[in-house]
Amino acid sequence: MDEQRQYQYENDYERRFFEWAGMEVVEAAQGRSTVRLHVDRHHRGGGGTEAVNGGVGAYMFDGILGSAVRSTWDDEVAGQVTMTLTIQYLRPLIADDVVEGRGEVTHRGRSAVYAKGEIYDSQGRVAMRASGIFHLFRHRGE
Repeated sequence: MDEQRQYQYENDYERRFFEWAGMEVVEAAQGRSTVRLHVDRHHRGGGGTEAVNGGVGAYMFDGILGSAVRSTWDDEVAGQVTMTLTIQYLRPLIADDVVEGRGEVTHRGRSAVYAKGEIYDSQGRVAMRASGIFHLFRHRGE
């Protein structure tokens, strides 16, 4: 991964979530995120083709939307979990070596955060869309 990236993972668990899949957070700030997947052989096989598997896209969306949500945390937030993740598969995700996705928070309450995102194919076309709801946990006593 690029040593110059600005994003700092919250903890080792978060770092491993992304690195295990071959993903990296390019940016996550002010309710927006950009995540890249470095496509390898084991990511392929969607529908018996060379397309990136839809399950990989789902995993990627959890990271894309989750990092956008995390970028909105204040000092009271201790953690978050995904409550719902709804995905629309619009076209096969065809890519040579890198896939990029972007996410943004659309509404943030005290404990629930709504986000949406898109993943793009190698031609810059939207291949998948997602929306999700995330639950924020507060530090004890708050």
